[in-house]
Amino acid sequence: MYSYILKYKEQLTKLNYFITVKESIGSERPVILEQEPIVQPLDKIDYFKKFCNHLLKSNSVSIATKRRKGIKLQLQKIVHNASEVYLVLEIKNKSEIDFETDYLNVYRVNGNKKRKASYQKLLIQPDYKYEMPKNIKVGQSQRFVYVLPKFVLGDNKKLMIELQELNGSRKVFFKH
Repeated sequence: MYSYILKYKEQLTKLNYFITVKESIGSERPVILEQEPIVQPLDKIDYFKKFCNHLLKSNSVSIATKRRKGIKLQLQKIVHNASEVYLVLEIKNKSEIDFETDYLNVYRVNGNKKRKASYQKLLIQPDYKYEMPKNIKVGQSQRFVYVLPKFVLGDNKKLMIELQELNGSRKVFFKH
């Protein structure tokens, strides 16, 4: 703790003043109070799991749907949260053969494919996949969530989702 008396002068004789221990009036020790334990934030993967689980439990409406060879791919919800984009998707197998998933890719498409002058398809790597199915039995459906880094779709930009079958020729894709 310090106490100063200030006085205005045209000319300073001494610019800096240093106070030694001998010149001090006394000494104070800070009082340390018991602190509450600091709550650690959730691990990012734990947060993704909890938020994805919440999204799957909530109601959703179909935003885009594509059917091909008995396989239905549906985009049900797009949620922006913090620095991620969550896509709630559903795959339904109405064919007579089980569907084994090879990959599901998400692209940001710029431009118009018909003009091809400035067409660009950029793959967006997912940060996390929640309950992504490997195999969908005949007559069953599976909902899951893809967590992607944040992106914004502007003019002439679309979201393209592509689903490919493992060891098969069935491929479903759509643009939104």
